[in-house]
Order: sequence, then structure tokens, then C-alpha cells
Amino acid sequence: MRRLVLLLFFFCSLSTVYPQQRPNGHFLTDSIEVGKPFKYALSFRHSPRIEVFFPDTSTAFRPFEVIKLDYFPTETNAKGSLDSAVYTLLSFELAKNQSLSVPVWVKEDRDCTAIYSEVDAIKLRELIKGNVADSLHLQADTLVVALKSQTNYPYLVLIGLLISLIGTGVYLLFGEALTRQWELYQMFLRNREFKRSFTRLTRDINGPKGIENAEKVVVLWKIYLQRLERKPYVTYTTKEIMDNLPDEQLAEALRSIDGVIYGGVSSRNTADSLNILRDIADQTYRNKRIELLQKGRTKAKQS
Repeated sequence: MRRLVLLLFFFCSLSTVYPQQRPNGHFLTDSIEVGKPFKYALSFRHSPRIEVFFPDTSTAFRPFEVIKLDYFPTETNAKGSLDSAVYTLLSFELAKNQSLSVPVWVKEDRDCTAIYSEVDAIKLRELIKGNVADSLHLQADTLVVALKSQTNYPYLVLIGLLISLIGTGVYLLFGEALTRQWELYQMFLRNREFKRSFTRLTRDINGPKGIENAEKVVVLWKIYLQRLERKPYVTYTTKEIMDNLPDEQLAEALRSIDGVIYGGVSSRNTADSLNILRDIADQTYRNKRIELLQKGRTKAKQS
């Protein structure tokens, strides 16, 4: 073989010349499978004085596709020169019989002539016999396979970060207001519980357990004021209480209750004295609420 020049394909005319000069092209196997490579051999004996060109991988080998080309050196003897090549082809056609005829170009002066090989046919090997639609029966498989659940840790981390960001934003915007509302709600609950306990202990203050209940009411009152004022009222004496809550009625009430507790003799004025303690606790509760609300309004105006 002299050389292969792809550009000459555009200058070569397609015609048929002498039958004795036709190339010999044939498949090297009798059957093929879809998508599997197979071989096609092409040879051409000609006069040593002429120049020939074999097709390369860019040539259309329909219905086949060329994936590889192997050339062999030109052999010259008394019969003339012999050029040959083997092509590796692929087929994706479903036709049972497929054929191929390949051109070889012969250079003559300023022109080229395409000489086609004899048509060679090959069969498609059928791997599924018979009527596919009738022979294939689909069978349902309802076996349920239990899959082991896995924790999506990246997703959980992302959700945690998102919640943290939202929580931080809400706190920065409404943190003080929410904290203030929570404190007011807690104060309301403690006041309601104080009133219930106070009413229960003073319901029968002049009865057999009146003195014991009076002492419990005073302790309850001191504990409640201690939480409101954040001062140690539980440890305060009557004098220390009066220093923090200067009120003449409260002073008389505390002295009367001390006489009942330490004297061991209850009087008709005990219930009135205890009611004064309740009124002082209610007034302190209202003052604390007003103080907390005014503090919030002041901060809102400053911001």
C-alpha cells in the first residue's frame, strides 16, 4: 500500500470499472451479535504502476460502525501488487441479514475512480428464540426487604444550626420583652398560689388549730414577700419588717399576731390582722408589676 490520503475522498468520482479489477471484501465470521466487534477483510490486486487508496475509519460503512483499522504492507509479485486491510466493525441493527460493499479508490492522472467490492452478507445471531411476547412471562416478586434505618447526622446538625440561628435572632429582637412577660406570668402564678394557701389557712382561724394556722400564715406571708422584694423577710423580726414596710396598720397587725402566737390566746381580731398581711402582700405584688412594666417601657423608648 502506498499511502492513505483522506482529502482525496472529496475529489474521487464514484463509478464502476473493469470487473477483473474489483476489490475482494468479505466478513471473517458467518454471524454477529448486536454491539459485539467483528472483522471485515478487504484486499485489492492491481498493477504496480497505479496508486490505490483504501477507506479509513471516517468512511461510512453503513449499517456498520468502524472502530479499528489494520493495514498490511503491499505485496508485489508476477501477478501484480496486493494491498489489504482488516476492519473491526460494530453493528447495532436488528435486521437478520446485513450486507456491505466497500470502495477502493484508483488514481488515474488527475482523477480518482471508486471501485466497489462484491456485496458480502452476514447474519445476525438471535440470542432469544421464538416469539418474545408469548414466551416471556413476568412474575411478580412481592418480597419486602426490611431496610435498616440510618440517622442522617448532617441533616440533624443543619436543623440544629437553623434552630439556633432562629432562636438567637428572636432573642436579640424580642429577648427582653419575652423575659419580662415570663417574669410577669411567674409573678401572677405565685400570687394566685399565695392567695389559695392564705384562704385555706385562715378559713377556721378561731378553731382548735387557729394558733398553729396563724403561725403558718405569717411564715407563708414572709416567704411570699421575700420572693417579691428579694429580701430575707423569713429571718426578719417584726421591727426589721417595719423598717422595710413602714405602715401603722401592719405594725399593729404584727404585734397582735405575735401576741396570739407567743401568748397562746387567740382573739377575734386575729382574722382582721391576718387580712392586713394579705392586703400588704397584694399591694406589694401590684407595685412590683407596675415597676416591671415601667422598666420595659423605659427601655423601649431608649432603643
